[in-house]
Amino acid sequence: MKWKNRLIEAGVLIIVFIIAVLGFSYYTNKGNDNMTADMGAATYPQVSFSYQGYALNMLSGYAKAMDIPAMRDTITPVTNQRLEINVQAYGNKISSASYTIYTLDGEEKLKEEKVKNPGENITADLSDEGLMDEERVLEISLYTEDKTIYFYTRIVNASDASVMECLDYIRNFHESALGKVEGAGVGAAIEPSEEGDNTSFQHVTIHSDYDHVSWGSLEPEVEKGERWNIKEINSNSISVQLEYRVRCKGEENETDIYAVKEFFRVRHIADAQKTYLLNYDRTMEQIFDATKQVLNEKGVLLGITPKNISYMVNDDGSVVSFVAANELWNYNKDTDEVSQVFSFADAENSDVRNLVTKHEIKLLEMDETGNTIFAVCGYMNRGSHEGEVGIAVYYYDMEKNSVEEKVFISSDKSYENVINEMSKLVYYSASRNMLYIMVEGTLYEFDVEMEENTALVEALNEDQYVVSEDGHLVAYQENGDLNTATKVVVKNLESGKERTAECESDECIRPLGFVKNDFVYGVAKTADTGKTVSGEMTVPMYKVGIQNSKSEIVKTYQADGTYVLDAYLKDNMVTLNRAVKDGNTYTSTSQDYITNNTEKEKSNIYLESYATDLKETQVRLTFEDGISDKDPKVLRPKQIVMEDPVVVEFEDVTHADKYYVYGYGQLQACCEKAGEAIRLADSYSGVVVDATQNYVWERGNRDLQYTITDKDDVIQRIADRLKQKEAPVDIMKSLNDDRYLDLTGCATEELLYIINQGSPVIGMLNAENSVILIGYTDTVVIYVDPETGERSSVTYEEMDQMTQGSGNTYIG
Repeated sequence: MKWKNRLIEAGVLIIVFIIAVLGFSYYTNKGNDNMTADMGAATYPQVSFSYQGYALNMLSGYAKAMDIPAMRDTITPVTNQRLEINVQAYGNKISSASYTIYTLDGEEKLKEEKVKNPGENITADLSDEGLMDEERVLEISLYTEDKTIYFYTRIVNASDASVMECLDYIRNFHESALGKVEGAGVGAAIEPSEEGDNTSFQHVTIHSDYDHVSWGSLEPEVEKGERWNIKEINSNSISVQLEYRVRCKGEENETDIYAVKEFFRVRHIADAQKTYLLNYDRTMEQIFDATKQVLNEKGVLLGITPKNISYMVNDDGSVVSFVAANELWNYNKDTDEVSQVFSFADAENSDVRNLVTKHEIKLLEMDETGNTIFAVCGYMNRGSHEGEVGIAVYYYDMEKNSVEEKVFISSDKSYENVINEMSKLVYYSASRNMLYIMVEGTLYEFDVEMEENTALVEALNEDQYVVSEDGHLVAYQENGDLNTATKVVVKNLESGKERTAECESDECIRPLGFVKNDFVYGVAKTADTGKTVSGEMTVPMYKVGIQNSKSEIVKTYQADGTYVLDAYLKDNMVTLNRAVKDGNTYTSTSQDYITNNTEKEKSNIYLESYATDLKETQVRLTFEDGISDKDPKVLRPKQIVMEDPVVVEFEDVTHADKYYVYGYGQLQACCEKAGEAIRLADSYSGVVVDATQNYVWERGNRDLQYTITDKDDVIQRIADRLKQKEAPVDIMKSLNDDRYLDLTGCATEELLYIINQGSPVIGMLNAENSVILIGYTDTVVIYVDPETGERSSVTYEEMDQMTQGSGNTYIG
């Protein structure tokens, strides 16, 4: 009987245990239908294009139709009026497909073709008359049982672009550099100079030495092949970016893996049958692998990576969250644990779809225990938002070892637009469950729990608001435009508290920036309204102030006879761009500076560079008091899957007066002035386009010599109006349907593309005198003197000096 009693007792214990587990589960999850799970594998198909043996432009799929003008990531060459499309289904049953051709601005649909029962290859017929006369946008749609997946690329007739010769040259250079092949032309193609940093493999350029271009002694081996993306094609050059992962010889570990982007701009001269390397730019970033040796007695070893990686430290300096190669990691020194908080890459790096890096991770906040709020901005490779573009805000709970999505902000813009524009101001307050985001000049406050949205302020331009470095403070003009507002609101997005800075009724106040928590502002008198040398209206500031968090004015700058046009801040220094007044005109003068004595709080964890013989310059998160245990436990937090995730969309109106800078294979910046955009594009060997994808400027795509010959009447009208002292801006607006280009700050050589488009450029010598640039050769620029009508020429450098008195003011 004893054995029967023991069975009964065991059964009772098992039943009690089951009831306890069920009860605990019920009460801990009461009112919460969420559960934890892995992110899930990628499911979308991919599309690429065949070009004479090359697989080009591997496209990721989108879950919805996107904004056509924003989709300019790649450009695909078309020859013989046909395009060979490759479909990699990845197990999807594709019932049908279609392809549609749009104008670059997306306003006109030029062709739409249905494809029944598509296989792995689709041939697009582009022979319609006039269809490929200009650059177009191609939209490919794949239809499955339950969804439509969209793909985008620009297309261009490349019959005369020598694409094949350029691709062959790039492949030979790439392979020869990897293999350190002597005499293959790599050494002859590069241009080593002092501009190259020959102490690091992280960033290698055409100005680096041969040893760095050819990978030193790292012995690289490409894994899973290269992804070839063509970024630009014009009559003079082709720009290509290769993306791949490479395994190299290591130090702490036998080998290390790196994510690499390698950019080429090359030109082929058909008559000479010779190809030239115009630009070369390669970056590599070490993949952080916590299963290998990543700690030493000094700190966390990040290896070959950028020196300015994003990281946050908790109050007592025991926990650090950091971004490495587009993955978010967390190290807890007290528990000796390393957690891979977020990554689109799968553990084995086996799915190429997960290796596409079209996102950035932005750290938003860390609390005293190390729990971290972060945002993933851009294209979502996999997971619940696979194929979508937007911003996903997450909360990482260290104690629960879980990552919870708080809200997803959806967009139909490109991933680059989201990274460069929408993510400028995005903040989530965990204590109040409140999201803040700036979308095209409107600051939204979104109550995540109530799913209620409020526009705090609308229609701001970029000069009307500023954001602190850590993102938790924003200041914006509340009651007027840039030149009339008398009140600025300074809002703490974490607490929700506000303070203000105000001026007199006959003045206006402008936000300039933050030095830590101190707010920097400028005050202008409306009576000082005048014009710049170019003729633009300006209301310069006569004083600059710094206000602390208690609304106390801690510093004021004011100089008699000198005004401030604008300012920029870096670290504890405010740089003032100043002007002096001559009549009603303000002319630029020397800069001045304000330093703030508020020191940035120092942490016991900080970024530090060090060097070794093999890998040269590397980066480490140094712990001031060191690390004793060098073999941490590796955690991979689960994601909390929301039964009803919060998704929000904001009205996103594209402003036509913005200029987009593309270079080195990606969107580098969005500017409000053409001159600023052109200077940036020149430094990246890139292009500038407006919001409707019209080309404003291209590096190198111009004639070597050119003079405007068919607009003598236009040039004469400009000269006559300049003699009448009309403002250059007004003249150009009247001649160009109320449009003009402010090219102030550009070097003369950067203006030649504009002139080559048949557009005269007004150059101001000072507040009163000007010239009209109408042509150029390979060494000189040709101009007209409005006063005499005479044509003269000077070198590019001499023209730069001639317009120096106006701050190099040019209007096109």
